[in-house]
Amino acid sequence: MFYLYKSSRICYKKGDLGRLLGRGDNGPMTEIARFCRIVAVLLLISLSLLIPFSSLSAQEKVQLREIRIQGNLRVEEDGIRLHLKARPGDLFDPSVVDQDVKAIYRMGFFDEVKAELSPEAVLTYLVKEKPYIKEVKIQGNSQVGKDKIETALGINPRTILDRDKVAEGAERVRKLYGEQGYLNASVEFSVALVENNQATVHLDIEEGGRLLIQRISFEGNRAFVDGDLKGLMATKEKWFLSFITNRGVLDRDILTNDLAILSAHYYDHGYINHKIDEPVILKQRDGIEVVIRIEEGEQYRVGKVEIGGELIEEAEALLKKMELTTGQIFRGSRLRGDITKLSELYSNKGFAFAQVEPVTKVQAEQKSVDVALVITRGPPVYFNRVMVAGNTKTRDKVIRREMEVVEQELFSGDRIKKSRNALQRTGYFEDVQLGTKKTDQPDSVDLMVDVKEGPTGTFSIGAGYSSGDNFIFTTSVAEKNLFGRGQSVNASFDLGTLRQDFVLSFTEPYLYDTPLTIGADGFNTRREFNEFTSRRTGFGMRTGYPLKRLDLPYFRRPADDNGYGRSGGDYPPFIEYSRAGMSYELTREKIGSVDSDAAASIRDEKGISWTSSMTPNLSYDSRDHFFSPTEGTSAGLAVKFAGLGGDNNFLKSDMRGRWYYPVLKDPDWGGTYTVALGGALGYGLGFKERSNGKKDLPLFERYFPGGLNSVRGFAERSLGPREGGDSVGGDKQAVLNAELLFPIMEQYGLRGVAFFDMGQAFKKSDSFFELADYRRSVGVGGRWLSPFGPLRVELGFPLNKKSGDDTSVVGFALGGQQ
Repeated sequence: MFYLYKSSRICYKKGDLGRLLGRGDNGPMTEIARFCRIVAVLLLISLSLLIPFSSLSAQEKVQLREIRIQGNLRVEEDGIRLHLKARPGDLFDPSVVDQDVKAIYRMGFFDEVKAELSPEAVLTYLVKEKPYIKEVKIQGNSQVGKDKIETALGINPRTILDRDKVAEGAERVRKLYGEQGYLNASVEFSVALVENNQATVHLDIEEGGRLLIQRISFEGNRAFVDGDLKGLMATKEKWFLSFITNRGVLDRDILTNDLAILSAHYYDHGYINHKIDEPVILKQRDGIEVVIRIEEGEQYRVGKVEIGGELIEEAEALLKKMELTTGQIFRGSRLRGDITKLSELYSNKGFAFAQVEPVTKVQAEQKSVDVALVITRGPPVYFNRVMVAGNTKTRDKVIRREMEVVEQELFSGDRIKKSRNALQRTGYFEDVQLGTKKTDQPDSVDLMVDVKEGPTGTFSIGAGYSSGDNFIFTTSVAEKNLFGRGQSVNASFDLGTLRQDFVLSFTEPYLYDTPLTIGADGFNTRREFNEFTSRRTGFGMRTGYPLKRLDLPYFRRPADDNGYGRSGGDYPPFIEYSRAGMSYELTREKIGSVDSDAAASIRDEKGISWTSSMTPNLSYDSRDHFFSPTEGTSAGLAVKFAGLGGDNNFLKSDMRGRWYYPVLKDPDWGGTYTVALGGALGYGLGFKERSNGKKDLPLFERYFPGGLNSVRGFAERSLGPREGGDSVGGDKQAVLNAELLFPIMEQYGLRGVAFFDMGQAFKKSDSFFELADYRRSVGVGGRWLSPFGPLRVELGFPLNKKSGDDTSVVGFALGGQQ
């Protein structure tokens, strides 16, 4: 980057200075002559410098008449002028010209930029454009696709040539080949200039042979065998499918991370002085051997464990909550877990910025490590404001009413987690993130609630085949967040070969902004079974209220004696996550089209009857998601009493539950693996004598296990007591479900499930404990939180099918999970 001034240009030709200094053809000169000539040269240089300065001084008083740009072929002149500060009419200023030259060069389009001032006061900026890439030629590749190489190279035709970027791209191509196992690949580039200041970039590749890891070996390991250490590493030896999976490829970045994993493993087993050397890579003719040298050192145990600093509980009480105890093998993971536990404990008491500093002292002679946890709690922190963002449809108050966090109350990390889970249970949002932001006050933070709206409304019309209902035509309109108010409405019409449903329902979860839930339902349903048809028409009303809002003093935990925590204390989980409710239902039931050879207990139910019933219920839900939970419990208890008028008089109690526990949370394994254990128990008593002289449950209230939400692999409502080959339903039932939920593409809401089911319904006189009567099945399936709603597809395979049992291998449903 430079500029020249034509009126004061001084040039030296090659060899002039040498001759002046006496390096001529006559050999060495005398010392006196050499000294004289050096003085003469210095005087000459001094005079030459005075000439430009005097001329430059004169030019500084020149008023610029015109500013020109020359040499640009592709770059627009107006684009260059945008970077100039010099203007016609300005006095010539060398510093301004220097800034202009640098600004033009920084545009990145030019190899050279000059500035010349003519005697006519015309300032000309002379630019030499960088070559324009005409073509990129790749030669020598056969094992790696051209598209992958072009992507890695990052150099495209019709762009400005930047040799540094070409070199960087060639290095990326070398790395690409290394990731594919071609460690000896050679990648060279050259640039050929062609006409019109254009260039062709040549990339010449010599791939060489593919070298995969034949063997990973360890030296010096005594505590752990090679197989255990290899299992911890992401770097693997090659196998027979390496040509598909790329297993066995050496990636040095991954290998470096593997060393950190091995080191953490040793440290977590008490080897605090271990050393792991840089791996030695041995290239052989048929592959690579990776050798890792380890110095394990001695194994250390935990010595004294102490807690000090600013305590909110007695040290002895805090120590009892710690996993790290004297005599154990010293494990870094336990120490980190205890630090996290203490931090969360203080966080839940309002000390959001509490710090737990571990101080360790190695006792070399005893081979032990003394641990002291020093706590600095800082000032109590309060929630300042709750800031809601991302809700384009849902109203702020709908979000805020689900929050456990209250503005101006003490900070609590536990309440932040509960708030997030509560928002995810609503089903309104695809994603919910909560974070804190410091304010200008040291004792307060803002809580940032960022939600991503999910699909809450559906309109569908279509036809299909259901595993439980055969051919079916459906149309429905459903919205569970009506107008962003959190209200739900559903209207559906299903017409199939085995069923007809007309259902209309409405739910207001917060009546007049109170936590009282109220809903209304109207329905007209028809079911066709092998031996009879049933039709139910009626309406119902339901209410619900969270127990924690009832202010139950005897259940509330006492506030901390030290004054920290929420005023009045918290409720235990049973109260925290439970709702109590009551529902009323009036229905008209009709049993018709009874086969003449149907069982007597079915024929006796033929006709029309009315049922007026009240159902108190209690529900519990601590899940972290409404459809894809990874932890928590969902349970319910309902007791239905019919006899408030009508024709039927019975008592029916039902209990259900499902418990979720995460057994593995690891992004390297795809996400979260969850065990789910659940089931259902039901028991009914009839108080009114039926036409057969028995006090049984009405046919439409009996238990018929089987199907997607019961015992999978068996047909819908096909299990239970039988008479003459017909399923007549039972007065009680028991169902057990065990599942392993695993990620498939968790980021898209797709998970897999493997399950074991067991269940059966029984007559009143039968025992629950006859295990031989239970039907069992296993199976697999997938669950997807799709844009159209939750979708389940599951395959069930009966293990002990008996004569007369109806099976159904494939089950699927669009809608919420049980």
